[in-house]
This record gives sequence, C-alpha cells and structure tokens, in this order.
Amino acid sequence: MLRWIDRLLIKTMKTLCAYSKGDPGSVALPPAAGIVPGFVFHLRRSPVLRTSGASPDRTTFFRLLASTLDTFSSLLLVQPTLRGFRVGSGGSAPLPLEPTSVTPDRLLLLDSFTQLVVCKGGALALAARSPGSPPAEEVQQLTDAVAAEAAALGAARFPAPLLIECEQGSSKARYLAQKVNPDVPLSAFLQGLYRAIVE
Repeated sequence: MLRWIDRLLIKTMKTLCAYSKGDPGSVALPPAAGIVPGFVFHLRRSPVLRTSGASPDRTTFFRLLASTLDTFSSLLLVQPTLRGFRVGSGGSAPLPLEPTSVTPDRLLLLDSFTQLVVCKGGALALAARSPGSPPAEEVQQLTDAVAAEAAALGAARFPAPLLIECEQGSSKARYLAQKVNPDVPLSAFLQGLYRAIVE
C-alpha cells in the first residue's frame, strides 16, 4: 500500500510540478499542490496505514474509524495538530510536528483525534513545583485553561479521546514524542521525493 501511494505521489508531482531533469533543486510546486507532499508524509506515518508495531485489532480499529469519520476528523487522525501556549501570551500558536516545537518554556496541546496530550515544558514543570510563587500560579492557570480546552474537545468526540497530561521528559511524554520525532524527517522525505521527480 505504501509503495503504491509513493508511486502515485511521484507520478502526480511529475505531472503538476515544473522542474529541470536531474536537478532536485529546480522542483517548483504549484500553490494548489503545496500541501500534498506534507499530507502524504503524515498519511504514511498515520495509524491508518502504518501497521508495524500495532496489533491487527488496532490496525482494523483505525481503518474502520477513518472510514466512518467526517472529513475534518479524518484529516486530524492522519495529520495531528500541535499548538503551543506560553505564560502571559494570551493565546496559542500552531506549531509544526517537529522536535524543535518542544521547548522548556512552552505548554503543548497535541490533538490526534484519539489522543489529546497536554505536555508542560521542563521549565514550566519546575516552576509549577514551587507552590505559592507567582510563576507557579501563572503556570497552574495556564495548565488549567489548556486542560479545560482539551476536555471540551474530547467531550465533542466519539469515541472519546484519551486525555494525557505529562511533563517534558516524563514517561507519558512518549505519546507526544512519537508524533514529533518521525523515523524520517519531513525534509528528508521531500528531498527523496524531489530526487524521484527529476529522474
């Protein structure tokens, strides 16, 4: 299945892109197709297609779930969203699913449809352990607000997602790490794609 998707992506990109034969740096994606390679990258990594390390029951569950969800929920299952919150910033910022998004001064909310992960950065977790100090109160208010937002997202879904609260570097942070630490980074995937397009 993955090879078929790769061949289809290469064939489609060869048709849509402008490039010079033999020069991967010359590949120019049209604006309308700019998100396609990234989406296919996440599709290949999603539990809908990836079967390694998963039981047949889990694989079947994700495939059945993807076939019954609406478009937005299916996209969320394939390509999770990651948002970052900072103390005093007053809002969230969308972040790429990359290891550089995980910083000690940021609280993260990862939404993969079946899991909602609220992860405190190391510095925030340390500040929260100092009870009574102003930074601890601000961190607790931010954590409570993000946890309430995650609970509201979960309440509107069926099946209900697993809500995971963790700190950077803790054992539960592996749920976040598996989404932001791909086996092959997006940049390497795109380089390989561009080389295949110009062959």
